[in-house]
Amino acid sequence: MLRILHSADWQLGKPYARVADSDKRARLRQERLEAIGRLGALARERQAACILVAGDLFDAPQPSRAQVSAACSAIGAIDRPVLAIPGNHDHGGPGSLWQERYFLEEREQLAPNLHVLLEREPVDLRRYGLPPGLLLPCPLLRRSEPGDPTAWLRSLHWNALPGGPRIVLAHGSIQEFGGGSGPADADDENPPLSGNRIDLAALPASELDYIALGDWHGLKQVAPRAWYSGCHEMDRFPRAADYRSGQALLVTLERGGPPEVEVLPTGAIGWHQIAHRFSDDADLERLEQRVADAIGSRSNRDLLLLELDGSLSLAAAAALKELLQRLEARLLRLKLRDRTSVAPDPAELRQLTERAGDPLVARVARRLQQLQEDAEQGELARLALRELHRSCTSC
Repeated sequence: MLRILHSADWQLGKPYARVADSDKRARLRQERLEAIGRLGALARERQAACILVAGDLFDAPQPSRAQVSAACSAIGAIDRPVLAIPGNHDHGGPGSLWQERYFLEEREQLAPNLHVLLEREPVDLRRYGLPPGLLLPCPLLRRSEPGDPTAWLRSLHWNALPGGPRIVLAHGSIQEFGGGSGPADADDENPPLSGNRIDLAALPASELDYIALGDWHGLKQVAPRAWYSGCHEMDRFPRAADYRSGQALLVTLERGGPPEVEVLPTGAIGWHQIAHRFSDDADLERLEQRVADAIGSRSNRDLLLLELDGSLSLAAAAALKELLQRLEARLLRLKLRDRTSVAPDPAELRQLTERAGDPLVARVARRLQQLQEDAEQGELARLALRELHRSCTSC
């Protein structure tokens, strides 16, 4: 029996460019490092022999020296081997990070348990003091490979290989992702996959016990013995209700048997989505409660995609603005899609249009009230009414 912890897409040094605050960007980058320690603790607690990283240990092909040192220090604290392949972000061709003197020296001094596999050849796991097993690494040697990175497996002489469970370690997208309705769909939070296509159907399924995949950042089983583990720390707003990220897979293997796969949470940062429609002003309190249910009393631990629709009075809109300002401070990022229309309610209109002591304001308010229904000037009139109401109520 062989038990491994499957992870992928650590992307250390990820810039988080859409997070405006530099301190908050640094907080997110630091959490990706700290998640390595959680992986190590899980491997120890659940008696995994090693950790496999299916590509993209770093976010860029040339990370900074500080990022290299921090990564090696975090990996070196794990008390068992970490076996990794390059992915499309940190590909491993000639002149890559993995051959640089600085990385090699830091790995030797800080992380001798880290083994980056740059060759497409079978690896006997006993080489690293592990139980019998065979690792079949499929490293990416450039950002976009012209062919299937697993193609070399089709020509192996299987009878001549060492015993034990056989594990493919690969990074890329599978053929089924190309249909336009699956994970290949992309937007600003969900960039497209690398395009390094893996043809699972062409692999000799009977010869393989587990296929550990990276590139797709969510958890997904794509064949009876093939899984994407997703990221160890979530890094994007999900596009679907069943999207899961921020975990690793504990996989128990025996040669010729089906893998036993257990999902273990590893993420600490919360990524939330709330869609809320205002049918009346009371819905503002309901929104506050929904946000409180999602993030509690935490600060600098969550990101929120907030989609708002419906209509509010002027006073409620001002209260919403204050709520959003508080959230901007508490959250690592507030991504707002606000389609809320704002218009004075009857009481607010009377407050403006029936000001006996201020006839000029009353005349302006009545004119703006008429213009609200104008197709071209309605939006500007509603904005002017909001400002007029704010000025009058702040006096």
